[in-house]
Amino acid sequence: MNIESIFFDIKNSFSGIWSTKQRGKSLEIITPYATTNNRFVSVFLLQRDGVYIITDGGWINSGMYDNNPFNDESCFQKVLFHFQNAYDVKETNTPNKSNHAVSHYYVKATSQVDIASKIFDLATFIQNVASVSQITFEDKEEKETKERFVSLANDYIKSIVTPEQIKFNSYLNAEKKEIKFNAIYYRSNNEITLLNYVTGSTVSYFSNSIFKANTLFEMADESIYSGHVRNKIALVDTNASGFVKDKIAHYLIHLQKHTGTQTLEWVYRDKLASIL
Repeated sequence: MNIESIFFDIKNSFSGIWSTKQRGKSLEIITPYATTNNRFVSVFLLQRDGVYIITDGGWINSGMYDNNPFNDESCFQKVLFHFQNAYDVKETNTPNKSNHAVSHYYVKATSQVDIASKIFDLATFIQNVASVSQITFEDKEEKETKERFVSLANDYIKSIVTPEQIKFNSYLNAEKKEIKFNAIYYRSNNEITLLNYVTGSTVSYFSNSIFKANTLFEMADESIYSGHVRNKIALVDTNASGFVKDKIAHYLIHLQKHTGTQTLEWVYRDKLASIL
């Protein structure tokens, strides 16, 4: 058996999978790397001001790999940050054809010699992130509990405010993407109300949801937008299995005292219109 000839067969097969397409000013490079749902990874190469930029074309956050671009579970976010740091991948917002901002991941090469390694880095990053984003880290009941309450709360808020005044699943600072709330209500250009939903299928999950809300509201108080925050509201899911009042009441009291947040139980949601 000629081991060397086998190697050359492997090398030729691998190199033959690479292909390219011209995309305006950039070159799409279709790599041999595939996600776990068998989608080949593409990267986009362009030159700007003497620097080579390799991007994902916004494909990860557009769901082009049949992935979940809105996976905001903490475990996934840790994986995302790990790979960003490992491959020194940056992120920027770029408007798409519909003029909606889409996050693009990119790396830069200052010389032509470095392009190949940077393409490898970004392709590996895309392969891992797109694949991992499809994983459900929560148990099924918890996921369904959260999705149910988010849907109910969003629909109710839509019924009491105008569409121009509300943004759902939105970052307080779109550029930094660090503090995301279930909803942000714009009373005016200078006055906003932050809303976060508290729910959970068990007491433990419910408590964790309170802790997350506490952290988000504390971070909002420390942000450059703190002077514009009129109200902070934690909408509490009283129908959730994890809502056991005598076991989570002290956590809610802590939330109120330390962040100035109003906690509004779902059964009293009709008061929300007057608060906003």
